[in-house]
Amino acid sequence: MTRILTLIIIVLAALLVGIILYPQIQENRPMPIRFAGDSSVATLPLLVAIEDTLFVKNRIVPELVYYADPDQAFADLFAGKVDVGVFPWSTVFKHLSRGETLRVFMAVEFRPALPVDALARSKKSRITKITDFKGKRIGYPPILRDYIAPLLSEMGIKPTDVKLSEATLTELTRKLSAGELDAAWLVEPAICPLNLAAVDTMVAMTTRYLNNPFPAFAIGFSPGFLKKTTRAQRTRLKIALDMAVDRIDGNPEKAKQILGSYFPYCQEVCGFCRLPQFQRLVEINRPAVQTLSLRALKFGIITDTIDTKGLFVEPSQMMR
Repeated sequence: MTRILTLIIIVLAALLVGIILYPQIQENRPMPIRFAGDSSVATLPLLVAIEDTLFVKNRIVPELVYYADPDQAFADLFAGKVDVGVFPWSTVFKHLSRGETLRVFMAVEFRPALPVDALARSKKSRITKITDFKGKRIGYPPILRDYIAPLLSEMGIKPTDVKLSEATLTELTRKLSAGELDAAWLVEPAICPLNLAAVDTMVAMTTRYLNNPFPAFAIGFSPGFLKKTTRAQRTRLKIALDMAVDRIDGNPEKAKQILGSYFPYCQEVCGFCRLPQFQRLVEINRPAVQTLSLRALKFGIITDTIDTKGLFVEPSQMMR
């Protein structure tokens, strides 16, 4: 009888230890995360975190999924096909009005001092002044689709007076070089490889005509990610990407080399690329984001006033 009681006690003790340790074991297991990125410089923190093994060191198994269409990437995020993504703020605003709230923990801002976007004009098109754009063929990438009509309007050009076409950054530069476009609105790293003997550039279009400074991208996840992850796991995600931003700021030349390794068309000239400001959670320029949302209402990108305060992750949700 004593042996049976001892055996029962041992089994119950083992079960108790298992119950106590199992959540900790699960929490510390490598966590797979699918990241939605695009082919712009906004994805750089993800690339640095991958190349410098910052994700691996924080027990994250990353999978990078490229999207040309930010609206599709956003839809896939809320469908659970990806976990974390980089999105234009305009995409975030549009989907917020549909009840899909991105939880933002990092942002990307364009500054006029280091222009990251430019309107590249073929010299053969003979565009020397704003009015020369009338009747011309202008291309833009999907990440700027919400802003192309407002940009032209702010420049004093009716969108109906030009021939617009949407294409990826790589395709835009090809079409511009082939003479299939007269101008293309580009974002790094598609600008630094341009042949300046064949094109001219009007730089800092976003900060000059749309908002200064320009909150370009948000990095975040859906509310569902908060429910299926622990605070410790989210802390590791934040640590990895915060470290990536530190490395970009501390050694931008190495960061540009990493950029070039992912986008071979600029590999030899990525050192000339300009980088935006990558903002960690406490550094996000929230007033500028709110101002951009008001501008988005004016531009017709959204139809109702929105309060952007609820978009940002609470620091306590990503800190132990």
